[in-house]
Amino acid sequence: MSKFECELVNDLLPSYIEKKTSSQTNQFIEEHFRSCDECRELYEAMIEEVSIKNQPMPYKKKFRINSIGKMILIVLGYLAVVIIGLVVFTYIMTNGVI
Repeated sequence: MSKFECELVNDLLPSYIEKKTSSQTNQFIEEHFRSCDECRELYEAMIEEVSIKNQPMPYKKKFRINSIGKMILIVLGYLAVVIIGLVVFTYIMTNGVI
C-alpha cells in the first residue's frame, strides 16, 4: 500500500467509525483494509476503544431531596438555630456575662 493511501484512510477512520462517510468512501476504506494489515489493526483498536467508551457507567444512586424534604430540612435548620440561640441567651443571662 502507498503511504498516501494509508494516511488518507487514517484521516478518514474517525468519520468511518461514526458512519459519516459515503458508500464510495466506505468501499475504498474496506478495500484498503483487505490489503493493509497495519490500517486494519489501527481500525480494530479504535473500534475497541470506542466500544469501551460507549459502555454504560455503573449506576450511581443520586441523593435527591424532593420539595417536602427541602421544607423539612429548612424547618430543622431553623429550629436548630433557635435552640442554639436560646441556649446561648440562657447561658449569658444566668452567668451575668453582660
